Amino acid sequence: MATSLVAVALIVVVAQLLGELAQRWQQPRVIGEIVGGIVLGPSLLGAVAPDLEAHLFTPEVRSQLDLLGQLGLVLFMFLIGLELNPKLLQGRIPLASRITSVGVLLPLGLGVCLAMGFEQWQPQLLPGDRALSGALFMGTAMAITAFPVLARILKERGLMNQPLGALAITAAALEDVVSWVLLAVVVAIARSSSWAGVLLPLVGTAAWSWLLLVGLRPLRRWLEHRYRQGHQLGPLLQTSLFGGALFSAAVTEWIGVHAIFGAFLWGLAMPRYEPLRRRLELRLEAVVLQLLLPLFFAISGLSTRIGSLNSGPLWTAALLVLLLAVLGKFLGAWAMARLSGIEAREAQALGWLMNTRGLTELVILNVGLGLGVISTELFTMGVLMALVTTVMTGPLLSRLGYGPTV
Repeated sequence: MATSLVAVALIVVVAQLLGELAQRWQQPRVIGEIVGGIVLGPSLLGAVAPDLEAHLFTPEVRSQLDLLGQLGLVLFMFLIGLELNPKLLQGRIPLASRITSVGVLLPLGLGVCLAMGFEQWQPQLLPGDRALSGALFMGTAMAITAFPVLARILKERGLMNQPLGALAITAAALEDVVSWVLLAVVVAIARSSSWAGVLLPLVGTAAWSWLLLVGLRPLRRWLEHRYRQGHQLGPLLQTSLFGGALFSAAVTEWIGVHAIFGAFLWGLAMPRYEPLRRRLELRLEAVVLQLLLPLFFAISGLSTRIGSLNSGPLWTAALLVLLLAVLGKFLGAWAMARLSGIEAREAQALGWLMNTRGLTELVILNVGLGLGVISTELFTMGVLMALVTTVMTGPLLSRLGYGPTV
């Protein structure tokens, strides 16, 4: 117990310090927190003081951290669903959907093609029994855009209420939904040995989605009406709402998709009345973002082994992952924006914004690693790609004239 508490305290302190440092360098806070997880893992602490790392992060401690980190991830996915406001989509669906379709399909196709190349060139990167699962995970990882990170970048740069920011957040919201649905399909394929086994989890998830988003509509209206009338949410009701996220996560895990999808659906099912939504967020954000989520980063950091990229071909593969990920997201969004009549500077900015990955990428990669369809080396390449694509967004926006407002 003592070792576990020391490990948790160290993780939280390092994450907060590096998060603050990242903000001072005009980077999203999540960058510092992800780096904090890598610093405490085998890539740095394990290389400098292997005995200390082994003593701090024993298998028992890792097991406890993993449980807490998964809890943080589930609750974070609930917050993402809660933050995804359907009103953002009003009036912008046609253009945003065109950008989303190309911005997902192009990097998805490039990722699948790259994975097929790895099967022939570096087969150890995709150790799963079914090549299709690894290829689809690779494509999904390249197709993702980090909606929460992108939203924070737009706020920091005063773009949220401008046409560029409105279009970017709408396209990112659509991509978020498409990507999580795509992930649900890929997980079902990876966990099933037949197409019948794939369809059953997807049908079950569709039914659960309908129950939450349509069947619970009267409950949403009752909660919103009650809050508008001045009735506060009591402790029991708040606890029930948060517990519902865990129950929904358990349902989709049992169905055969993944727990994170159930938590995301529960967030989408919550009332959209802004004061009520914000109150629910405030109740969870401090614990999730400052305590539990850094533990998820730590688990990701313990699985990230930069030293495993110990040959020229592996570093070449890492560069290919980064290059195709950037080209796929940027070119897809930029080209469709230009074809839709958006002026050159805004189209470039939109392309770089959609290239932001951050935390959402780690979620995809951890799912793939947990299912055994990607190797530790490919996981490490994905983590580096997530960091680089997120870090580069700020400077490139500033170069285009969209600097921070504070």
